[in-house]
Amino acid sequence: MRLRNFRTTNYCVMKSTLIIMLVLGTLLFSSCENPMIFETDVHADGTLDKTIMFEKGDSVLINKNIFGIDSTKGWSGKIVALPAEKTETGSDKVQYKILFKKRFASVDQLNNELNSTSDTLFHIHSTFEKKFRWFYTYITYTEAFQPINRFKMLSPADYLNEEDNQFIDRLPGEGKAISKADSLYLQMLNVKIGEYFTNMAIFNEEFEILTELVKRSNLENKWMDTLVRKKEFIYNHIEKMKGEPDFALQMADSLHIPLNRESAIKDSPILAKDLNSRISFMGFANDGKYINIINMPWTVVNTNADSISGNRLFWRPLVTKFLFKEYHMYAESRKLNLWALLVSGLIILLTIFFWRRSLKPR
Repeated sequence: MRLRNFRTTNYCVMKSTLIIMLVLGTLLFSSCENPMIFETDVHADGTLDKTIMFEKGDSVLINKNIFGIDSTKGWSGKIVALPAEKTETGSDKVQYKILFKKRFASVDQLNNELNSTSDTLFHIHSTFEKKFRWFYTYITYTEAFQPINRFKMLSPADYLNEEDNQFIDRLPGEGKAISKADSLYLQMLNVKIGEYFTNMAIFNEEFEILTELVKRSNLENKWMDTLVRKKEFIYNHIEKMKGEPDFALQMADSLHIPLNRESAIKDSPILAKDLNSRISFMGFANDGKYINIINMPWTVVNTNADSISGNRLFWRPLVTKFLFKEYHMYAESRKLNLWALLVSGLIILLTIFFWRRSLKPR
């Protein structure tokens, strides 16, 4: 994967950190093709209004998307056709703006729906806390985008060191300028993730599929030994063949492994389905451009938002922020408790009154 046209004010290049998707989709991280806006209205009673909008996408998103939401789960959906755009072939392509809304009675209900354990859905974990501090009542609300890396047989820790993690932590939001030195570091980080980590992650899982196909064909042990000896050969084909859904079958043919053809053709899609589905999710998520908005009920006193407008808070995180670890967004707001102020004033007045009365001679 080659990095191209990097500019410090354009972070679409950050998307070039994983792989080309299989037939289900393509991981094209250098283009921001899936712009999404999330918005949460936080209410003082703990209820939450959640809005998720795909600013541009195919109409299929109304029923099938990376959040697993649709009208059957209580979400109100609205779809609006956008002006047609010319494709590379010269044909017109119509895309749509798709809007989902739903009210949740509590943060637990929200998490049950948007923080599932599925490997093919986007995970958002939220918390809501209300604290009384006499003169003020505080509300703290947080949202955390969970890591979107779904590879199961390779740890990012083997490829990213502490310096890399610190660099990712200090990267600013989408569209903010960075120094030339950081630009260079970013390019090298993309190469490390996009070419080394990703290729090895795919290799590990494809090799596992290929090994299982050999086992199911009940072949002699020498063919398993062939796989071990040819690991480097198989790995070297990852870069140019990682868009192939039947990669394992093609590798078996290249190595002249006599699989039970009928059985292998039937088993291969089943064995590869989980990997293909995870890659499809990662492709869409990594090709996204994100804006998250949280509307707090009272005066904001603490937050890590990229920008603030009154009680309205904005985050524009780069995908790199939550490739391998959680990305936390928090906001704290407070309101003055007038009744506590009045009670405190009354207590002070009564204290003064009885104190002065005690000073008078009897």
